[in-house]
Amino acid sequence: MSDNQYPVFESGQTLTAADLNMVRAFLHERDRLVARMAGFGINCGLGGVVAGTTLTIKPGLAVDQLGEPLVLTAEQTISLPPTAMTPSYDFITTSGGVGGFSVVLEATDTVVPTPDCGEADCAGHADLHTRAVTLRTVAGRVTGTRLDFAGETLLGVEPIRLTLDSTPDNSYTTLRNAIANRLTNSPNPPLVDPPLIAKLQATSIASGDTAGIKGYKAGWLNMVLFATLDLLRAQALMKLACDRTTSRPGVVLGWVHQVGTAWVFDCAYRHAWEPPRGLSEAFFGGTCSDPLSAYRDELEALLAGFAPPDPAPSGPVGPPDPCKGKIKRPNGTCVSVYFPPLTIPDRWYKLFELDELGPRWRPPDEEMLWANPWIIYETAGWDFFEDGVIDAGDYVGRPGTEVKNMLDGYISETLHGVADVKLVTADKIEDLGKEGYLPAGGFSPSDSIVLTVDGSGQVVATGRVPAVRNTRNVGNALPAAVNAATEAKNAANELRSIGQTVEQRFTTLNNKFNGLNEDFGELRGDFDAYKGGTFDQGGFGARLVTMEQQFGDFKSYGQRISMVEGKVDVIQKFSAPEIRGISPEFGRGLAEFTKTTVAAMRSLPAVDNANFQRYTDAAEKSHTQFEAALATEDPQAIASAAVALLGTVRTMVKASGASPELGKQLDEQLRNLGGMVQ
Repeated sequence: MSDNQYPVFESGQTLTAADLNMVRAFLHERDRLVARMAGFGINCGLGGVVAGTTLTIKPGLAVDQLGEPLVLTAEQTISLPPTAMTPSYDFITTSGGVGGFSVVLEATDTVVPTPDCGEADCAGHADLHTRAVTLRTVAGRVTGTRLDFAGETLLGVEPIRLTLDSTPDNSYTTLRNAIANRLTNSPNPPLVDPPLIAKLQATSIASGDTAGIKGYKAGWLNMVLFATLDLLRAQALMKLACDRTTSRPGVVLGWVHQVGTAWVFDCAYRHAWEPPRGLSEAFFGGTCSDPLSAYRDELEALLAGFAPPDPAPSGPVGPPDPCKGKIKRPNGTCVSVYFPPLTIPDRWYKLFELDELGPRWRPPDEEMLWANPWIIYETAGWDFFEDGVIDAGDYVGRPGTEVKNMLDGYISETLHGVADVKLVTADKIEDLGKEGYLPAGGFSPSDSIVLTVDGSGQVVATGRVPAVRNTRNVGNALPAAVNAATEAKNAANELRSIGQTVEQRFTTLNNKFNGLNEDFGELRGDFDAYKGGTFDQGGFGARLVTMEQQFGDFKSYGQRISMVEGKVDVIQKFSAPEIRGISPEFGRGLAEFTKTTVAAMRSLPAVDNANFQRYTDAAEKSHTQFEAALATEDPQAIASAAVALLGTVRTMVKASGASPELGKQLDEQLRNLGGMVQ
């Protein structure tokens, strides 16, 4: 009988050795089958450490190709150089001049001598077998489909680089042809729909293309390269056979070889744990007919979505379209084309190789490398502050001043952000590179947005200084600074307009701003007189509308606010243009002020703004970061953190229902403060 057959016993039968051995063989084979369904390779431990000429293998657990569990219960040492053993394994090769030795863990089955028979009528005892493991050192290095992916031809190509003016610095045609050839996959079936390969082959960068169009095409082609590698990497994993048939089973623990005169143990060349194919397919998110369909769909959507910016339309410059000019993914989200940087890391391809210390899969998700190419480029990504991405394609060829005015208004009024949009000429781009400028086909509202214009004022290229760099002084183009007291005054003025809850918190500032207590008390009395007595929290919405309608009556308080501003003596030194910082003394007062403001906002009744909670959380987080800057006692660090903090507070207060007019004033003052402290 075969190992998958078993006997069924009945009372009174005579059992033979064959019957009992059949049961043993069946149970052993079942255990192996279950283990194979769980996976293959090193399950835990079994690492190697070299000390001089001794290699120590740590205890651990593995499962071989047959499903046999391999348990090394204690450390074992191997002298270096090791003695080459004679076993031959079809998963270890010396081809190509590969030297060194592979350390293989292999199952053993030892028969213990049968004890003498001392009983009457004894015909002999059963043999006692002991399952154990042994280490073998075999010349060569492990190979196989998964490890062979390191030889993928596309890992050896060169992604497109851009100069500062968005001109490709290497060959678009060479990279395009390499990708198209790999997607054609001859003589096997194409990796994607053939018309999409033809569309790729038809693309090129013409000498007459504007800088923005050149940057789009270069960025898109690199993203196609990365998406193709994602697909090929997953395909390599899917080549693993369910039945790992081999001439001799064993698990490779690593490759020991010499670097110079020193011996090293490389765990990259080992049988790392491989989950069963069904688990990998589940993580890949494909279909039963095409386990890699999620990867393939992403790549095909990227190819199909190729659409360089259209010629500049006529008419007014409109606000950004949320998805126009972007690549629409299968999940419905849109991805902007990220322009390549000036340089790309030499070992960019390492991100696509199989990490021997990591899982055997990387399911397609929002973190796929092609959709986040800045991870590969090692540059600043988009949406650092989670305020979205504006595509710039529609603005190439349009009047620069009109684009700037539109973006200023859109970011300030619609997104409630602080707009920093600058117009520069091509001859200034080199200087911007020192400030962290990157050519870009899109930007986040919090970035410093740079529009490059030609002699007639038309936009020919777009770029950004990422918000993460915390800079607002590109090309000395920010407006002249005003002192920080103006910012504090406007913040107080705006908060005053949304009710008594906020003003009750202002008294906590007395210990920080000497001389302000009396003036704030007077302002409080004036405000109470204006609103006609006790403020009704229940009727807050109606009161707010009335207050905004009567805002004109507040003009009479301008003089008093100016008096308050004059009391903040600690700030007055910032009126000097050479000062670029905020003192720790003022910073502590500002921290107390904003902490009180956030607490006041959290105590408001229900606010009719779905994003209010998120803005409040952001302000609270920014306050924590400001406190950390205060601890450094560095005026410039405090100043930079103050700009970010007041920006989040501004957004939070405006979202609570404050007057739009007051919000605009606060925006302007925050921009001025930013120019002062940078």
